[in-house]
Amino acid sequence: MLDNASTSVDAPDTATTAELLALAVTGFGGTRRDGQVRMAELVEQTLTDGGATLVQAGTGTGKSLAYLVPMVRHAVATGVPGVVSTATLALQTQLIRGDLPRLSEALKPVLGRPIRFGLIKGRSNYLCPLKLAGGFPDDELFDPTLPGTVLTAGPSSRLGEQVVRVREWAQDTQTGDRDDLDPGVPDRAWRQVSVNARECVGPAKCAVAADCFCDRARAAAREADVIVTNHAVLAIDAFEERGLLPQYRALVVDEAHELADRVTTAVSAQLTATMVSAAGAAAAKNGRTRWKTCHPGGSVAGSPDTWPQCWAVCGMRPARRTPRSTVPVPTVPTVTPAPTWPGRL
Repeated sequence: MLDNASTSVDAPDTATTAELLALAVTGFGGTRRDGQVRMAELVEQTLTDGGATLVQAGTGTGKSLAYLVPMVRHAVATGVPGVVSTATLALQTQLIRGDLPRLSEALKPVLGRPIRFGLIKGRSNYLCPLKLAGGFPDDELFDPTLPGTVLTAGPSSRLGEQVVRVREWAQDTQTGDRDDLDPGVPDRAWRQVSVNARECVGPAKCAVAADCFCDRARAAAREADVIVTNHAVLAIDAFEERGLLPQYRALVVDEAHELADRVTTAVSAQLTATMVSAAGAAAAKNGRTRWKTCHPGGSVAGSPDTWPQCWAVCGMRPARRTPRSTVPVPTVPTVTPAPTWPGRL
């Protein structure tokens, strides 16, 4: 658990963290566990003194309550939210739909109000009202099997049926959250009604920005005592400074053993031979361009080490013309920035 040195403050009332934890455990129908109490005390000490604490807690310790109780106490007292980051959707769901609502009920008599909590996810997890309204420009450059591709699906196809069901659900949903769609749909269908952060046109250009499910969810989360997010959003907020998360004093990284891999994936970009070949082939479909390779079969072959010798891109000229020159395509490695966390993390 990490925390930029925060000011020591009194509890919202005279109850100690140990007393609040005991109340929460009783509300959950559990019993006292020494390991859980010790962990809660360590978290509280870190929130008071600043610094970082690394805790390895085995199954059955009750670690969620052990960090949530002192975090809630700290957030209510200071008015500054705490952030919990997870690696898996399962834990995210457990916190938002299970632990935090039950903890709110258990502590409400002492805190004097319910605990406010919210969830911040990546933009592609929400419906895009602009895309639903047909106002989002299609991009036919990429292969339909690649992430982010817009597919045109007839209503009679399997994909079309799934998209129709999502659109019907969109008329009633209050959240636009993909996880609330039951049963769910494959990624290919969901991409028909969602956009990622790079595809979003932004509130200044969006005609239906006021209806944006993602922005509304993030605005609501900013008023919370506890914000639940995932390691990818945490990394993007830290590296790219997009302001996805509000200012916070306390950060709990749960499932921390997966943090390095999730951060690397979130802030890395990859370009493969398949992606380049598919993009060129798709661009050539409209008859306005030529795309060739020096491979006899007309496709990119070989390992990345041989790509410079194997590829030849014929300049993007009108079809039926003979290209004047060929330009070798250099090898493009995976880009992985070295992790350099900002001071506040």
